[in-house]
Amino acid sequence: MDLVCTRCGEPWNMDHVLHEAPGDFRRKGGLIMRCPVCPVKPPVLPDMEQARLRRIATLAKLFGDDVDGLAVTLADGDLL
Repeated sequence: MDLVCTRCGEPWNMDHVLHEAPGDFRRKGGLIMRCPVCPVKPPVLPDMEQARLRRIATLAKLFGDDVDGLAVTLADGDLL
């Protein structure tokens, strides 16, 4: 299952984020605010992608530390 960086939109395997390289991510619960591939400057993304990332960020905040629940919701909601 994947989580998504809400800054650049890159999907990441949940096990990688939580167990393999947790120090490479700036995150709170399932909300990834910066990942290893984020450019120095925030990327310029199309409006639809920005809206998708805002939805993901909102869901991540609602789920808090329930990272499993967030990952399932992202997959079921076609937000990946």
